[in-house]
Amino acid sequence: MIPFSQLSIKRLLLPAVMSASIMSSLVAAHDMVPGKASSATLIIQNATVHTITQGTQENYDIVIADGKIKSLGNDLPTPQGAQVIDATGKHVYPGLVALSTTLGMVEVSAVRSTRDTNETGRATPEVKAHIAFNADSEIIPTVRANGIAYAEIAPGGSGLNGQSSVMQLDGWHWQDALVKASSGMHLQWPNVGINKSFWERRPVAKQKADNAKAKQQLDDLFAALKAYHKAREANPKLAIDVRWEAMRPVLQGTTPLYIHANDYRQIEQAIAFSQEHQLKVVIVGARDAALALDLLKQAKVPLVYTAPWGQPRRSDEGYDDLYATPKLLAANNIPYALAIEGSWNVRDLPFAAGQSVAHGVSKEVALRSITIEAAKVLGLDATIGSIEVGKEATLVISRGDIMDHLTHKVEQMFISGREVDLDNRHKQLYRKYDAKAAD
Repeated sequence: MIPFSQLSIKRLLLPAVMSASIMSSLVAAHDMVPGKASSATLIIQNATVHTITQGTQENYDIVIADGKIKSLGNDLPTPQGAQVIDATGKHVYPGLVALSTTLGMVEVSAVRSTRDTNETGRATPEVKAHIAFNADSEIIPTVRANGIAYAEIAPGGSGLNGQSSVMQLDGWHWQDALVKASSGMHLQWPNVGINKSFWERRPVAKQKADNAKAKQQLDDLFAALKAYHKAREANPKLAIDVRWEAMRPVLQGTTPLYIHANDYRQIEQAIAFSQEHQLKVVIVGARDAALALDLLKQAKVPLVYTAPWGQPRRSDEGYDDLYATPKLLAANNIPYALAIEGSWNVRDLPFAAGQSVAHGVSKEVALRSITIEAAKVLGLDATIGSIEVGKEATLVISRGDIMDHLTHKVEQMFISGREVDLDNRHKQLYRKYDAKAAD
């Protein structure tokens, strides 16, 4: 991963044939200033509060001090000197949590020098995503304007990619934004299916051989990792290999292994693999979760579902199979976190949850999937993901239902008690051309 300072240099060295306008757009940073910690107490009054863990409370008050939620209830006394926000008729939610994103690591997807998600090689466990995080990304303000306060950023690739980190989306730089480093190790599970598309030039036999080879390489890799781990335990003075050393917390069960698997055969293999090696795993993707319900119930592994919408992959699938999967998970008492992979498209996370409501999921379960369930996956549910006394005062005030396109209107956001500037490039351009239209 390339730190942003190096990434900036790479941008400046782009070929001179690029126009000045394109060049300026690449090096520009957003001009929203991160919020400052307030020494004053804040009280939000008369709101509809979606606590997540204690139901939805009407005409509720929230008292915030020192970045924490100090008290909740009806008709709370106003602390002396407190800032008062009248939220009558408005909704208050915990800050939403986005999983499996590349926020801050991709600026313009069509320009290679602004994409810093992948390292060279199929085994780079030492890579840490937060080193490449650009807190000045123009994309970030457009995402948090929809209520998303935290994001897990994860490295990409086709093998053992490295470590994800959890960032809060209102900071001066990655050190300021970092909430949790090394929240998980990410592994892309090898292909198991046969690609019959027009663009696939490999014969079926070759594809099968390549799939088997990739799986064997993975088995060999973990055999080498376990041998290294055993040798290091026996002799702490043994020379350190930074790559394999990064995997030791995974083998010890203190760091989860995020296995990206979509095909139901991948899910089956990944769960069997985790049981064989006694690993703490999280299944990410799970496009075929509906075909593996019994297995997921039995394995009880955390699940991050990243296909809230899309077209069928197989000719015998229903047009709405992906849309209906969250309902099946909920009906089978399989907890899941909902996620949208990528960068700019992460802003649609609350609407993806709303889409699941339209396909049979209760509003309570849908909200849990983008708040407390996501926080549980990250191991941060003790501090974020719900509105409870003692937790971080990371709150979103919306004029309507945050999951509804029509009524959703985020008006204020607080991250750890600091008010966040919700302006962004989209709003600035809207105001610009709205003024032109009025001429």
